[in-house]
Amino acid sequence: MIKKITILTIILVLLIANNGFSNLLEQELDESTLKVLLNKGELIFLEEENEELKYITLAIIIDAPLDKVWQVITDFENYPDFIPGHKDCKIIKRYGNEITVESAVEFKFMGIGSTVKYTTKYILKKPELIIFDTEKNRETGCYKLIPIDQGKRVVLFRTKEAVDVDNFGRVAKFLIIRKPEMEFSMQVSPLRININAIKKRAEVSKVNE
Repeated sequence: MIKKITILTIILVLLIANNGFSNLLEQELDESTLKVLLNKGELIFLEEENEELKYITLAIIIDAPLDKVWQVITDFENYPDFIPGHKDCKIIKRYGNEITVESAVEFKFMGIGSTVKYTTKYILKKPELIIFDTEKNRETGCYKLIPIDQGKRVVLFRTKEAVDVDNFGRVAKFLIIRKPEMEFSMQVSPLRININAIKKRAEVSKVNE
């Protein structure tokens, strides 16, 4: 199996061969390196296996302490108040450090929208939040928080499994066939909306305290 990880910022493109995505984050990118890269913009990690996109990770600096960012991320039932597209989020079960949430999220593409309902189990292992897809019966993503600047700020990583192109709508699949580069935007845009909404919420909450 061949794995490839691509790291993108606004002005930086790196291709890195690696034996595991978590090793890359924990061993290769120390605090000083993260700050240098993220001061130039968001980081986008693309992990491929056998030339197919497997995972997407976005990283961003948030000007708020870890506890504040964690509070925002785990405020599931208020997602509709600050994350665009979220129409409803309801906690249906709590068990130990596990929280199961029913969500209704609207996706729009070229003016065409559709609402998808799904159930997600979140496993809270602060400073990491594991996302478990109840239908696929496996982990499909996570949030990871890394404090920097003596805990005054946080680097937020948000990882998710890439969506199979076959699961896109007919219009989207047609456009990807015509212009394959559009797949990148379709895969990354929801994550960018998510982490920027969390960043805005955490930073505004900090100012208002």
